[in-house]
Amino acid sequence: MRTLVLLLAVLQSAAPPSSLSVKIEDEQKALVTISGTGPDMPAGAFQGSVAVNGSDARLPVTGTVTRSGSSWSLPIEVRFASVPADWAERLKPDAFSARLDGRVGDTAKAWSESGNWKEIEVDAGKAQEKFLSLRDVQITEMTLTSSEAQAIVAVRNPFSFPLRIAETEYTLFAEGHEVGSGSTRGMILHPAQNNTLTLPIEVDHGALISAAGKALLSGGDVRVELNGKLVVRLKGGDISIPLHLTGHLTDAS
Repeated sequence: MRTLVLLLAVLQSAAPPSSLSVKIEDEQKALVTISGTGPDMPAGAFQGSVAVNGSDARLPVTGTVTRSGSSWSLPIEVRFASVPADWAERLKPDAFSARLDGRVGDTAKAWSESGNWKEIEVDAGKAQEKFLSLRDVQITEMTLTSSEAQAIVAVRNPFSFPLRIAETEYTLFAEGHEVGSGSTRGMILHPAQNNTLTLPIEVDHGALISAAGKALLSGGDVRVELNGKLVVRLKGGDISIPLHLTGHLTDAS
């Protein structure tokens, strides 16, 4: 299932759909729908378990199979907090495999699929807003010749295990003009909570004054964008999450 990757990969546009589709419902859960054809999956209540990438850790799942002609569909609600930590250890940025075992009434059913994450149909909605937000960009020091700033970014980790951020890289824009940049190394997203990241920004003082000097002097509103990436490090490989966050600039100096 793609519940973990959807959080970590900023939900890029999917390729033509496979027999798996995922809808991020909110910051707590996703709806994973498995579909297929053939008479071997009857309609009715399903109860079973699923595993990914050969993990021995299985997630209990329930749902209701519906049929339309020769096709069947099984939607399953997956809560992020229930995803086993071993799935994260085995996750790979591109390839995946999944296996579902269970019963519909007296009928046993085993289903499996493998492929590339990009083949899965994804309805992310405004998923980035559910997990990433720019709380504030603050000017921490301003003189006649120099400026310093920091961005306060909220990142939600909905899983029951910590996630490691290997690095971040970002560029700050004020009123559409590039005014600074920065990077960090080695941070931890604590499990099942919102995490606050403080990202230092090296400001181009001249560019900032040119783009927003009048507004800053008058106490007016300055629109900012923070663009870049956040890299989550997993045992199977790094996953790069694009940052495209908007907010406002405040003077805390």
